[in-house]
Amino acid sequence: MLGDKAAPSQNLINPTRIALSGGRPTGFYKSIVLDVLAILAALGFGYGYYRYLTQGMPVWILFVALTLFAVLAVLQAFLARHGGRTLFVVFVEALALIGFFWQDDVRILVITGFVVLIFLVWGYFSARARLDNSLEIPFFGVANATLTKFTTGVLIFMVLIYVPQLGGNPLLVSQKSFRTFFDWASGFVNDFYPSLSLNGSFGGFSESFAKMELTNNPSFQNLTSDQQSAAVQQESQQLEQSLAAKNLASPVASSSPTSDAFYNILQGMMNAWQSESGGWFDIGWAAVIFIALRGVGILFIWFAEFISLIFYEMLLAIGFIKVGEESHTREIVGYS
Repeated sequence: MLGDKAAPSQNLINPTRIALSGGRPTGFYKSIVLDVLAILAALGFGYGYYRYLTQGMPVWILFVALTLFAVLAVLQAFLARHGGRTLFVVFVEALALIGFFWQDDVRILVITGFVVLIFLVWGYFSARARLDNSLEIPFFGVANATLTKFTTGVLIFMVLIYVPQLGGNPLLVSQKSFRTFFDWASGFVNDFYPSLSLNGSFGGFSESFAKMELTNNPSFQNLTSDQQSAAVQQESQQLEQSLAAKNLASPVASSSPTSDAFYNILQGMMNAWQSESGGWFDIGWAAVIFIALRGVGILFIWFAEFISLIFYEMLLAIGFIKVGEESHTREIVGYS
């Protein structure tokens, strides 16, 4: 006997139902909008990566598309309630990523899509487990659980899709993107070697390099001005011919930017290693790229968490989402 209070149901077959105090916001149409935007973001990133590999689209556009996709993945982890529907949405997202590469090997596409699906689903359920077992909303914990798996899945997608392209160009970056990076890095190099010309033409670089090498030669110091100029010109031509004979994938004119010459040098070296190593080169180079991108991915996760927080707060401010509380009763087993 428990006095005047009614005894709680002891039926384990038909347990007491959970009673929500304030109700849980549903937002059916809003959830549809979120799912559609997530699928479109996956489609946009897949198309952006396709354009990046085939036409050298600027890398910053690809980065923006990836960030938007990541933010929507985080919001899905917070707002998606129905596991079956979420699985369907994630499945469509995986198809959207690989859809633009339909001309590639079907086996690679199937493996890539399956791996991406596994990591996206893994990230979602990890985030939901973290959220459901917390009294307060652990934003960064949920975001990190989502983005860690999300980033790994996306990187595997990028590497596996990139592998079939190795026959044409082993370098992951396009010549245009490499030129942007080279121009940025040349500023640091010039701090240590101010006399080295990196931002001009390939001919200007070879002349500055030859002059820098000959300056420390005592014999060169004893030459007349005309003789020094002739020696620099001869050394410069020998350098260009040596690079063209051994490392350049395609000839580069002296008037071409220095970045194009270095790009062709790297591409020529990679092609030589590929022809010597066969299929092992593809496996090894793909592993190297994944490890390098995984290191960059850590920084991306931090950045995406910050951007996700901004979007999260904006949606709260405009009333698209809200934070509520719920209370419930449940059956427990104890001593009488």
